[in-house]
Amino acid sequence: MQPNALNSPVADLDVAVNDLGPLAWVLDELRKSLDSAAKALKRFVRDAEIARGSDLAALDASQLRIARQQLHQAVGALEMVGLAGPALVLRAMEAAVQKFVQQPEQCNQDAAAKIERASFALTEYLEGVLADKPISAVSLFPQYRDVQELVRADRIHPADLWPHAWRWLEPELTLTLEPRHYDAEARATFDQSVLQLMKGKSPQAAENLKALSLGLAAGQTALQPRSFWKIAAAFFEALAHDLLPSDVYVRRAASRVLLQYASLSKGDVDVSERLTQDLLFFCSQALGAVVDAPVLTAVRSACGLARFKPVDYEAVQFGRFDPALLAQARKRIVSAKETWSSLSAGDTNKFKIVVDQFSLVSDSLLKLHPGSEPLAHALTRAIDMTARSAQAPSVELAMEVATSVLYLEAAFDDLDPNDPQLSQRTKHLSERLESVKNGGTAQPLESWMEELYRRVSDKQTMGSVVGELRLSLGELEKSLDIFFRNPQDKTVL
Repeated sequence: MQPNALNSPVADLDVAVNDLGPLAWVLDELRKSLDSAAKALKRFVRDAEIARGSDLAALDASQLRIARQQLHQAVGALEMVGLAGPALVLRAMEAAVQKFVQQPEQCNQDAAAKIERASFALTEYLEGVLADKPISAVSLFPQYRDVQELVRADRIHPADLWPHAWRWLEPELTLTLEPRHYDAEARATFDQSVLQLMKGKSPQAAENLKALSLGLAAGQTALQPRSFWKIAAAFFEALAHDLLPSDVYVRRAASRVLLQYASLSKGDVDVSERLTQDLLFFCSQALGAVVDAPVLTAVRSACGLARFKPVDYEAVQFGRFDPALLAQARKRIVSAKETWSSLSAGDTNKFKIVVDQFSLVSDSLLKLHPGSEPLAHALTRAIDMTARSAQAPSVELAMEVATSVLYLEAAFDDLDPNDPQLSQRTKHLSERLESVKNGGTAQPLESWMEELYRRVSDKQTMGSVVGELRLSLGELEKSLDIFFRNPQDKTVL
């Protein structure tokens, strides 16, 4: 399974995302609604704990109704801007709170925490979409599953969040197989092969199911069953080549294909669109080493699946931190960077401030990424030593601290605590810092450090350009407004 960094381009996720203006317009209000809902749930849980032992049914549920109303408004906002996947997560959160209104005893700390983490994940995801990052709504599945489990939903599936517009398409295959029919032999093959898949990975069973599906497709005259069996063949081909995990969702899909076979064999002509789309979802997930998979390749091409990159829907990518803590950490890093720059330039009035600010940076670093503890301690010791000396730091020490802070600024701009580079680089920076602090000579900048400085420089340049452009467009907007109020006066043009 590929990491989420390879998710679908943002422009492909939802039609509405092609125009980020509506999302930018509603995001702040959405963030406030989610925050209000989380706080209301916490207040109810706190009141319920105080009233423990008494009749919970008699407890004031007004906070739960407030939370439900806030979530309902947020659902409407996301549906208005066309973000169907995130709106579905919000709708699940609303359904969970509605259940709490009806059964207050179900609203405990664990349940409220799941709702809050889902709101954190949604906020972080939408901020990523607005920043034009390559992310997919399928990455929200861990939080979606947690919330759906609160209401014991009948269906919880990662394909629910997959932004694929469904319509029946028939893949063109170059393979020609003998037509098969719904008979006892086919049913026996299906039963035995699916049973083997249920027990674990079985390439031969998947290969048998692929061949049988292709034969059934060749024996169909109607579009829907013919297309269904071709897509099922692609799904089984992916399993045969070990391109999919043998998880509960894949195994359930295989068993549901067997149920669809049973239905069609009785003369039913309806094919489950939901099952077919789930199979297509797994075809979009099946991407690994180059293999001879002509059926899978044909289905991916016919249904336009190449634009969707695999998503590790079991990995928690969003909602791992309270957004307030992350925003606080970013502000602390920027403040420390600016103060250190002033101190390095000779402003010796900054010693007390720089000690306090780097103490806060270390605190944030330990909270959000404990693996960076060596760098947090190295920065603290370097700053304390500089403060005790009552002199501006040496050029070498100033550069090493500045490089460490620049790296933290870049890392916290898109923090991924599971990124192995984060721990490796913070450890390496701490070693460089300790070496210079102890009187060692400064080491030359490594290639990734030089790239970091280039990125920061480009970002600052772009920030200046955007700032000037914003001012110019603001003046233009004012002039146009004046003209349209009085079209006779053309001087402003």
